[in-house]
Amino acid sequence: MRTQAALRSLALAATFAAFAAAQDWSDDQLVAATAGFQTDTLPARLAQAGKLLAERKPAFSAMVARIHGDHREYQLKIEHLLGELADPRWQVRETAERTLIEIGGRAMAAIQQKKEHFEVLEQQWRCARILDALVAKGNDQEERERKLLHGLVTTALYLDPEPRLLRALRSAVGHTDAGITDGAIRALGKLGGDEEADAVAGMLTHKNGMHRLVAVAALARMQSPKALAHCKALLGGTPRAGRLEGVTLDATARLSIVRTLHQRREDAGAQALLAELKSSPDALVAAAAKATLPPAQAPAKARFTLPDKDQRLVVDGTIGGFLADAQLVVGAFPELPVAELSFTDCDTIDFPDHGAAPTSQARVFLNQGSLIAGDVLAIDPETVRVRSPLFGDLVLPRARVQGIAYAPTLDRLIGASSDHERVRLKSTEFVDGELVNANATQVVVNTAEGQRSVPIADVDGLLFKRPPAAEPDPTTYTRLDLVTGERLIGFLADTTGDHFAVVVPDLGATALPLTQVMHVELGVGGGAMWGFTLIADYSDNRVVEVDEQGRVVFAMEDVFGAWDAECLDNGNLLITEFSVSRVREVDRKGNDVWAFEDLKNPYDADRLPNGNTLIADTFGSRVLEVDKAGQIVWSFTKDIRPFDVDRLANGNTLVCDVIKDRVIEISPNGDIVWEVKGMPNAHDADRLPNGNTLITLRNKGQVVEVDRDGKIVWQLDGLSSPSDADRLPNGNTLVAENLHAREFDRRGNEVWKKEMTWSVEANRY
Repeated sequence: MRTQAALRSLALAATFAAFAAAQDWSDDQLVAATAGFQTDTLPARLAQAGKLLAERKPAFSAMVARIHGDHREYQLKIEHLLGELADPRWQVRETAERTLIEIGGRAMAAIQQKKEHFEVLEQQWRCARILDALVAKGNDQEERERKLLHGLVTTALYLDPEPRLLRALRSAVGHTDAGITDGAIRALGKLGGDEEADAVAGMLTHKNGMHRLVAVAALARMQSPKALAHCKALLGGTPRAGRLEGVTLDATARLSIVRTLHQRREDAGAQALLAELKSSPDALVAAAAKATLPPAQAPAKARFTLPDKDQRLVVDGTIGGFLADAQLVVGAFPELPVAELSFTDCDTIDFPDHGAAPTSQARVFLNQGSLIAGDVLAIDPETVRVRSPLFGDLVLPRARVQGIAYAPTLDRLIGASSDHERVRLKSTEFVDGELVNANATQVVVNTAEGQRSVPIADVDGLLFKRPPAAEPDPTTYTRLDLVTGERLIGFLADTTGDHFAVVVPDLGATALPLTQVMHVELGVGGGAMWGFTLIADYSDNRVVEVDEQGRVVFAMEDVFGAWDAECLDNGNLLITEFSVSRVREVDRKGNDVWAFEDLKNPYDADRLPNGNTLIADTFGSRVLEVDKAGQIVWSFTKDIRPFDVDRLANGNTLVCDVIKDRVIEISPNGDIVWEVKGMPNAHDADRLPNGNTLITLRNKGQVVEVDRDGKIVWQLDGLSSPSDADRLPNGNTLVAENLHAREFDRRGNEVWKKEMTWSVEANRY
């Protein structure tokens, strides 16, 4: 009997244990089981997501509850309380202030925004007081909550589209943290349908388009006729109205839609839209829609670089395909056999098994940044005719070509002149003049001494006239370095595990076996490397211009405290002289062409496309736009000490404000529309084509790249008092620092250096 009783007890215990195991987790159990989301290392966070997926059944309800939260209600509550800070009744104002302090750090972004855009003055100083209290209080708990929620919306990508989850994700789209909002939009793109399409479309214009690219990506991916209709409208197929009214997409976003449609190979609706797009008036969209790839065979082994905060990690796997703003990585993470990484999670891919096989053909350098190999058939005053193994017979406008390298040793064409064309001989001498024509055997040049015919066998390269400087290309491209030495700056149109279809401006489309690819970089800018570097040497009171070998080709002495110098379209120099408080334009002989002296120790000046000059009047505590007559036509003077200013393509102005250790973006009417704090002694800031901002931190010896949320996604350490940094078209970074100007590749390796006494500004053109 005892034995039977014992057996019954064991059976009951087993039944109870099985029943308990099947019970839904509590919120406390969810928090305890997801400590891995608190790490800053991406592989650890993905491993945590994989472990959570293994427990998805008991964890699901707790996950949904956490994701759903009260985000929209919370936003409304915060907005209401901030409004009450301006209430006529003193007690209401006092209560609202106390309540906002009790709520904690989650409200800080909204409070900061209200501090800068207040209705009444008391609202401003109450917000300042609340922020001080929240800083003193600390926000460790809020940060843990944020990281957990971010991990959960990432995990949602790998769940099934259950109605409760979709409702929760729609709620999470209203979160105050941009990263969580992006994660929720991305998950809705994978899991959502018609009910979610309009909500995602609404995010195209939310917060001035802050989430536009991820929302476009979600619409392109969503299994929904309504989402497909939105995509068609965005690509120009139908008039835009309602949520899409006024929305325009750049080439990066348009091509991202096409790339995602290609990945939906079994979706009849997506394939029908692709068929329509083959007739698009947009040449890039049409070329991308027409791209075809052979059936996938064995996937290529790849190495993925993850730009984590403190280090750049690498993992090995294979490519599972590319979506609009993410890629599928196979076999790199044990807990997630197929991981989905956004382009900010992984920006560099290498193929270590693909050895270099340099071409012996001539190489054509395009102003757009691409470099292709082939036979140069002919050159005339208007065109360059090339037979390319990748793109076939091409007729390129000569104005779009930087030059041609015949010698295999020339890895980049630099040293072009803005006054004439140049033929670089194998003797390293130059023949300068007007390049009349060329064929496979000779090149004809009109020189100052008369017409000269030079055998191609004696030529290392041809450099066409350098065009006037233009506004930086704001487009975000993908860069592919091929085993042949060629470089393609374009867009991925379609992908499989062993092929890429690539669309390149000026060249067209091509299907690339991955065996031909050595290196891929996501989110780069376009543009040729022209090769001269202008350096302001503060201690030696001079500005020097050097070529690619560091040889000084021009110098201007007796420039008093030169803190900034740039070469203008006309070849003159715009120089900011800190020590004598002036900005002046001088010609190459040192003659003054224009000057503005009503300043107090300025640090930076830029000539704008409209001919005006933008000046950081540093110790005058103001930013000025001055016209040719010396009249101030715009200014910003609100409690700043500007070290660097840039006018952005959207008309706003980017400012390094050293007095508050921040970088701010100011609208034309003087509103601060973006800000990143905690940037001590920020001396320089540049907005990059991918929307991130490159910031030089002098005292910390760092250059950092931050995203729109202020998160550091790349950094360069160990510098000597850097004052300026520029992201070059090839993805490298040029830094002016004490004792030298240096160029670094994306991994932080030094690739070029010019010794100076104290370089404070360096720009490549």
